[in-house]
Amino acid sequence: MSEGLTESEKFVASISERAFLTLWTHPNPVGKKGKELCDCLIVCGNHIVIISVKDIKYKDTGDKAGWNRWTKSAIDKSASQIWGAERWLGSTQSFIRHDGRQVELPPKEQRIIHRISVSLGAQRKIATKSGDLGYGIVHVCDEFSLGAIFGLLDTITDFVGFLSDVESLITRANIIFSGGGIEDLLAIYLLNNYSFPSDKADLLIIDDTVFKGFVDSDDYKALQVSFKVSYFWDKLIEHFIDDLLTDGMFDYDTKEVTSNQLALVQMALQPRGHRANIAESLIEFLEKKELKIASRVILAYQNTAFVFLTGDSGDREARVQELGMRCLVVRGRFPNVRLVVGIARDRPGEAKNGYSSDIVYIDIPVWTEEFESHVEKIQCELGYFENAAWSKVPLNP
Repeated sequence: MSEGLTESEKFVASISERAFLTLWTHPNPVGKKGKELCDCLIVCGNHIVIISVKDIKYKDTGDKAGWNRWTKSAIDKSASQIWGAERWLGSTQSFIRHDGRQVELPPKEQRIIHRISVSLGAQRKIATKSGDLGYGIVHVCDEFSLGAIFGLLDTITDFVGFLSDVESLITRANIIFSGGGIEDLLAIYLLNNYSFPSDKADLLIIDDTVFKGFVDSDDYKALQVSFKVSYFWDKLIEHFIDDLLTDGMFDYDTKEVTSNQLALVQMALQPRGHRANIAESLIEFLEKKELKIASRVILAYQNTAFVFLTGDSGDREARVQELGMRCLVVRGRFPNVRLVVGIARDRPGEAKNGYSSDIVYIDIPVWTEEFESHVEKIQCELGYFENAAWSKVPLNP
């Protein structure tokens, strides 16, 4: 983490890394002429989240002067930094992190931008709200809503899904928080299964007790228990990230070290509910020897397939080749699946030469007759359907 960050900026960077993992969280990135671009930038898949942090102590002057002064310093200047960063990003295909590592941006025509102002110091003495502040919608978080948003929406897909739905809501309704903030809006969103009620009202007044009531409820406690296993998936992603950022990941196809993170992006795009189902299935597959199966397939979010394979790391090249062939078979068997990520690991307690993990990524948009013929040969070679278990993760857990 950059030494140049303030305590508030360090806190935001820390909770961002916890929520979105280190590979996609970039505190203090470098922008035009070597200057700081923004306080934190999150880039994963096609999504770019620009975060600006302002910690300005509010001074009550007894009239609107103090109110206007704080709003200008904490929100308006934050929004200005965000829009400046957005303009500069629109002129480049990559940027440099504070540690010197270059990060590639998604193609310009595919980018989805989200703007967050972390405006601290008012202690709810001033009403704040998200909205179009001049050059696009900016989501305003304060010291009360910050932890709620980043803590309960701790995957990139869940996070930007909420932001996108709030942006849509803002375009059709005026939202007034009665003593609360965006965390109360989040509670409504979660209580309605990650969506907002289809109410056509053009004015919404949200009470400040909604979020507190939600976190005190049995439903919230049950949700947290059900998500606990999902963090095994996060740890697995971080394991691969460590490989990628230290020595790179070895590509058995090219026989070269690669910095390609496409497989990890697909792992990171899985929402929290899907991660729980995937992780539970993977743990069962790895730990239950009585299953007597070599591989398992999971169909997950946005029809991405994950193929799990166990095998001795003593011959990793052969293991990766088999993993790749199994991924091709999955792509052929499921017409709606375009992306397949394969993960090979030693089964716990059985490794003779230490433990290792391998990963394979396949993206085949169009399935041709040539591929079909190739896959049929692979199936015969593997005896695929006799030693693979098929499990489908619910798309709306």
